[in-house]
Amino acid sequence: MLAKIGTTKSDKTTTKDPLEKIARHRLGVLQLAENLGCVSEACRRSGMDRTIFYAWKKRFEEQGLEGLKDLPPIHHSHPFTTSQEDIAKILSAAEQYPGWGCTKISDYLKLEGCSVSSPVVQKILIRNGLASQFDRYLHLEEKHLKEGIPLTEEQIRKIEKFNPCFAERHVESSRPGELLCQDTKLIGTLSGIGRVYLHALVDSKHPIKHIL
Repeated sequence: MLAKIGTTKSDKTTTKDPLEKIARHRLGVLQLAENLGCVSEACRRSGMDRTIFYAWKKRFEEQGLEGLKDLPPIHHSHPFTTSQEDIAKILSAAEQYPGWGCTKISDYLKLEGCSVSSPVVQKILIRNGLASQFDRYLHLEEKHLKEGIPLTEEQIRKIEKFNPCFAERHVESSRPGELLCQDTKLIGTLSGIGRVYLHALVDSKHPIKHIL
């Protein structure tokens, strides 16, 4: 239970400070989770990811309301230039969580002290060919094939969903004759002959039907 979470007179004070407004919104999500007794439901209602929720919760327990505020960006050159270090963090987060959108990536990075807006995240991802989930999952598959990075079961399912090679996959074999598929169907009855059947055989390596 979070002892520091509570509604006080100061909590209800209206503020025009955008950073404090955001901090109080995050505090509201923590309070909602405590009131409901369910983090998943609070995150669902607020649109916050569970990973980010627990990170903000830890920050709040350590620093109070100040811990829920975004850290000011650290500019290394031009004030509107995104540093190479921050770009690397954006690309790393997109690779680690390919299903996340720009807003979630932006919120996650703010917890790491990298204050970049979601439009900046989107611009960086577009520039590096990672604009959509489709792009990010296929990029992850490519790194897995080239570098051998491990994939989770969820990532594998997503890759199979997005990659057209998997969508068109049916059966596979290493050589002709290794895997055969056979089916028999009654065609009808001929006078003086009786029942006539169609026997179809398909070789998975060379899928050509043979009528026997």
